[in-house]
Amino acid sequence: MLGNQKKYSRRKTAIVIGGSIAGMLAARVLSDSFEKVIIIEKDGEQPKGSPRKGVPQAAQGHVLLKSGEKILEDLFPGLRAEMIKSGSVPADFSNDIAWHHHGSWKVRYDSGCSIIQQSRPFLEYHLRKRIDQIENIHTLYNTKAKDFTLNGSRITGIEAETAEGNAIYPADLTVDASGASSLAFHCLKKLGVAQPKKTEVSINLFYANRIYRRIQSDPEWKSLLVYPNPPLQSFGGAISPTENNEWMITLFGYGANNPPADHHEFLEAAKNLEKPHIYECITNGEPASDIKVYRFPSMRRYHFEKMKTFPKGLLVMGDAFCRMDPVFAQGMSIAAKEAKALQDILISAGEADADPYNFHRKISKIVDIPWLIALTEDFRFSHTAGAKPLGLPLLQWYVKKVVNACSFDPYTYDCFMKVLHLHAHPAVLFTPRAVRNIFRRRKK
Repeated sequence: MLGNQKKYSRRKTAIVIGGSIAGMLAARVLSDSFEKVIIIEKDGEQPKGSPRKGVPQAAQGHVLLKSGEKILEDLFPGLRAEMIKSGSVPADFSNDIAWHHHGSWKVRYDSGCSIIQQSRPFLEYHLRKRIDQIENIHTLYNTKAKDFTLNGSRITGIEAETAEGNAIYPADLTVDASGASSLAFHCLKKLGVAQPKKTEVSINLFYANRIYRRIQSDPEWKSLLVYPNPPLQSFGGAISPTENNEWMITLFGYGANNPPADHHEFLEAAKNLEKPHIYECITNGEPASDIKVYRFPSMRRYHFEKMKTFPKGLLVMGDAFCRMDPVFAQGMSIAAKEAKALQDILISAGEADADPYNFHRKISKIVDIPWLIALTEDFRFSHTAGAKPLGLPLLQWYVKKVVNACSFDPYTYDCFMKVLHLHAHPAVLFTPRAVRNIFRRRKK
């Protein structure tokens, strides 16, 4: 069980750069092994339900996959029930979510895989509330990490800019969860250490998101997802319930330079999706927010795991390690799995230093499968540019077979869900039973 580990008296202070979901989960894990944990957060404290300035993607739809939810529940017992009581909407993934994918609707049945749906600010608020209840975690708001302090090649703390001026915060371990603005690259340059190799895949994705108070919903589903069907269609959309009995409408497109900018364009974009359901739901709906656009130019992965020479006292995780295509809703669950890996490293190290090389190798393995899942789909769009995985055409062909079988075979959909929720290795889709079901013909 997470959250009940021995405290190591030699470990005095840990610092986490970034109060994101990845940062908060890292702090929660560190609180079991350090006397004091400090979160350095550049934004101010946010009121309930309000998005942070440093999270431009906060307005878009976010889904917490089952693997991530399980880790959050272990770290914060009772969190799921607390969120449902406050407004999160529970849903059976296959029975309550109508999903049109590569030309067919997924089969609907009671899968037993129940997820909760809410906005990201709502989830962050509940995590923050739990973090604030942990006595040895201290969050410094409106504080910007400027540089690392060093003793030789070892990180010994953070130099930060506060409202009162610059300050030094010593630390035995620093976890960089600051996202794209990571200080790790600057630190490596300062130490004369080579930068990590980077893998980048350009996808040119946009999100256009809007909250509605009222839509023409269908009692047959709680959420609706129309995924693009490339190469003919590169636009998709989703409807999901959020707290306050509101609806989050998300339209997204690959390779598009002109996302919808006003009400008319938003409706037209919804009307031109492969299926008309989203348009029909919102055409006479009541918007409760402006349209918020978020652009995601490329997936980016830094290979810290290949660096055997790396500063002691520093670990990198979250978006600073890898930025994944957000359409696949894997980011928050990956952050949760990385926090679990951090806990494992701290436990196995005992009173010794947490080894950066071992930690980065662990989280690289966590990233491998979701990275491959995203690339398999993203390279179906002709404009996607970057290094393609080995055997991509064969993989894409087989995934299409899997998706087709998910339209009529619950066993295949169960296997597919386990992979999607990062609960199982894709090998479950290649077992004899899975292959037999995937290639059998649909009964008429």
